[in-house]
Amino acid sequence: MANYEQITEQISAKTGSTFRASSPFDLAKLETIGLPESVLTFYQDFEPAECVEGQVRLWPIEHILEENEALTPGCYSSKYGYIVFATTFCGDTYCFDLAEGGTDPRIVLISHEMIGKNSTPENFQRLAKPVARNLKEFLTQFLHDDIDEQCIYK
Repeated sequence: MANYEQITEQISAKTGSTFRASSPFDLAKLETIGLPESVLTFYQDFEPAECVEGQVRLWPIEHILEENEALTPGCYSSKYGYIVFATTFCGDTYCFDLAEGGTDPRIVLISHEMIGKNSTPENFQRLAKPVARNLKEFLTQFLHDDIDEQCIYK
């Protein structure tokens, strides 16, 4: 299991943002959307206190829930196992790819322009662009402003 203390300290120093332990109530709500233990463990100890802005935006639990329940494409992608947790400044989404399985899900990028209420699982499989093997690698890319922001549009 990844240790996130050093990377979150470095991100905090770079962005001025803070990470905190999540409340048991918020963590329980996050668990209801099906995230694996490896992701829940990160948010248990290192939830962003507010939006962490760097190259992209990392969201606190409250906004993750909103992204996946009410906002596009999260309200459509979450039912197929793509859980939004971060976004670009133009609204494209970084998702935990639960559709692929595994205990430490890869991170994919999905364009908000290409997804809608009629999107199929096949649409998501085609448009979900892998950008990191897991959350630790994504946070390292975040720290170094090295996150892929180029979506698949076909």
